[in-house]
Amino acid sequence: MTKRLPELDFRDAESRTAVLRTDAVRNSAGLGWESLYFEHRDESTFETIEHVIQDHYLMVKLNPLSKAERMIDGVMRSEIQRRGSTVYVPSGCPHRVRYASELGRLHLMTLSPSIVDTVASEMGIGNVGAAPRFANEEDRFVLEMAEAIDAELTAGNPHGKLFAETFARTLAAYIVTRYRSPPKTATKGHPLGERKLRGLDRFIEANIAAPISLTELANQTGLSAYYFCRCFKLATGLSPYQYILKKRMEFACRCLQRDDLSIQDVAFASGFGDPVQFSKQFRRAYGCTPSAYRAQRGMARMHQSAQVVTRAPG
Repeated sequence: MTKRLPELDFRDAESRTAVLRTDAVRNSAGLGWESLYFEHRDESTFETIEHVIQDHYLMVKLNPLSKAERMIDGVMRSEIQRRGSTVYVPSGCPHRVRYASELGRLHLMTLSPSIVDTVASEMGIGNVGAAPRFANEEDRFVLEMAEAIDAELTAGNPHGKLFAETFARTLAAYIVTRYRSPPKTATKGHPLGERKLRGLDRFIEANIAAPISLTELANQTGLSAYYFCRCFKLATGLSPYQYILKKRMEFACRCLQRDDLSIQDVAFASGFGDPVQFSKQFRRAYGCTPSAYRAQRGMARMHQSAQVVTRAPG
């Protein structure tokens, strides 16, 4: 079985240390900001293990000049970073980085998927489908936004949570308009046409309780892992990791409508080895805990039954 990648939650000190290994100079963890997280780092050597961030991730370089090797969603590239060089990693993409020279100073930010999806919906965009960006280009807008947030953080956040929410919505709109890459529909000539996608769905559903590796998915289509990632994102608008997580969440919802399965049973049946992680992922996807979802569905069924009884002739 392939080991599941560790998840980086910047708001959790233990998670940050496990993946990043060092502490930030300052961060927004204690300010109660919900949609936006901010962190300033200043160090020499720096390297992460491969991990997954469920939030949308932005990093902008300050100084000095740095060289790095970064992998996003299976694609490895070299970077020459200068002031303003910006990285964008979409929600759910596997990611790791190693600096071959001094890291120096940088700002990083994460945005919750819910704020990005909400802003996209308000703009009339149904599928964000944002594509990752490596730190080979300067982005003055992200740099100026990050500098303003850092100034607010350094001042002790005198403007409160509204400041963070305003900047979160602005950055979300920027991601949707600047980094969006609308998915292409799979066609008959596409390496991942409808028939192969249906076969992948059957494979995922048959193995939903077990770890599913990228290699296993690629083998189902006869493609290399690298080419499979590119084709899959074009065909579905999601990375393989995001797609499988979506399938697991949908399966968990169906399981929660049964009364004979505990929350732990549902977690394991849906492919989550840790019920705590399952609950965290479920809340992030649906805005409530698995227990609350089950209770809501139960109330809905009771309401429907009551309506049937009321309408029944008597």
